[in-house]
Amino acid sequence: MRPQPALLDPGTSFAHYRVDSVIGRGGMGVVYLAHDVRLDRKVALKLLAPEYTSHENFRARFLRESRLAAAVDHPNIIPIYEAGDAEGQLFLAMRYVPGSDLRTELDRRTRLPLPEALDLLHQVADALDAAHAAGLVHRDVKPGNVLVDERSRQGHRHAYLTDFGLTRRSTSISGLTTSGHFLGTLDYVAPEQIRGDPVDGRADVYSFACVAYAVLAGRPPFDGEDDVALMWAHLSRVPPRAATLLPELAGGVDEALAAGLAKSPEDRPATCGALVALMEAGTPSGPPAPSPSQGPPGPPPGDEDPSHPGAVDDAPRPRSRRGWAAALAVVAALVAVAVVVGLLAFRGRGEELTTFAAEDIPYTLEVPADWVARTHEAGASSVTVLSPTDLTALFADDPAGVPSAAAAVDADPAAVVGLAIYHRPRLDGDSPVAQLPAAQALLPGRDADLRPGEREAVGDLEASAMSGTLGLGDDASLQVRVLALDSSPRQLLVFFAPPSVFAERVDTFDRVAGSLDGTG
Repeated sequence: MRPQPALLDPGTSFAHYRVDSVIGRGGMGVVYLAHDVRLDRKVALKLLAPEYTSHENFRARFLRESRLAAAVDHPNIIPIYEAGDAEGQLFLAMRYVPGSDLRTELDRRTRLPLPEALDLLHQVADALDAAHAAGLVHRDVKPGNVLVDERSRQGHRHAYLTDFGLTRRSTSISGLTTSGHFLGTLDYVAPEQIRGDPVDGRADVYSFACVAYAVLAGRPPFDGEDDVALMWAHLSRVPPRAATLLPELAGGVDEALAAGLAKSPEDRPATCGALVALMEAGTPSGPPAPSPSQGPPGPPPGDEDPSHPGAVDDAPRPRSRRGWAAALAVVAALVAVAVVVGLLAFRGRGEELTTFAAEDIPYTLEVPADWVARTHEAGASSVTVLSPTDLTALFADDPAGVPSAAAAVDADPAAVVGLAIYHRPRLDGDSPVAQLPAAQALLPGRDADLRPGEREAVGDLEASAMSGTLGLGDDASLQVRVLALDSSPRQLLVFFAPPSVFAERVDTFDRVAGSLDGTG
């Protein structure tokens, strides 16, 4: 049983919010209707459960990802007003939307009529595609994360996608917390998430197709009696055609759903909007009238009163829940699928890892086995680069390294990933702001641009975090996450990848950083 925060009574003050009532509670925490006393507005205030608040890596990632999500301005994405840490508690303040979520709608109505369903799905697809364009992957698309405003405009109800600030979970790409809970709703999870593979927007396309299936057919594509059965179904079973549950879906809609539920990301429509377009093309009457998000620009319903709920994450549907150890035994007995066993044993993405250690580096790291270590010795400015591609010249500030790195990015972006370790950098101060100028001057490339982050735990050390880009000329660049370690001697870790693949490597980078083990 997960620990739950004690419910706050009406009138209780938290940070600069006054609690009015409980909207709901779920595995991630409790959502309150609250009043922002500074700005005099209603908000949906989400307080996260203690197990997340106490996890340092999750705290840092939650705040970082919430800021990224708040920067996405789209009429169908719930606005995030604030994400923070107050009184030892992580919280998220969002627009309060009077109405319900799509899960509640389905519990009450079983399924939605095709025109109404396509209207809402089109809005959700628009939101997801906008998020993907901004480099975000939601990873937990489900009916409970789609809010439906009770107010309507011209016969259309406005939909909002929520919970972007909670999309990058804890320490494992698969969604497992360190205590072994699966974060996410298995009814809607993509096969590559279960396998622990890198994910991109196509994982959201699969989850979105599962939601569309549930909205149109009245149930998710798979209905396993426990978590193991559901994971196995997503990995290997072909879902029943939606038309077998509702004959009016036969033809184009059924074919579109099947395409969205393809096991391989390469076989799915490239975007959620493309999937909805396939469904619309397959309806007898053609596409529905444009939803508010498709028509002329205008505010969402009731935007003249910006007091609108952030969602409560779905409580699991009734289902037999076995312990993870028992689940491992069941999977091992029933199927010889190493990726599932790896997931249940909490092995993350399934990459083969190796221990990196060096004589003058006062810690060890667990890194992907294909990250080859190469060191440029130059006294105090020595640098070690761990990557499948030889980028030593770049980080040693050899002029030939920049065009060479740009060519490598152009040839194979996925291979230009890794970690550069500066052995004894000269860094002033102890905060990200103080250390940023020296760190930025040390980095190679053209017009290195860093932004200060927060102080955070890295393995068993503390560090100043920074992020930004390294220009390589023309259109080539590397996105970087920089950690100035409080080690002796000082060390600067620079995780890097091209922008096109950086998001899918963040979990690897976090796992490597989290493995840091000081050796003295």
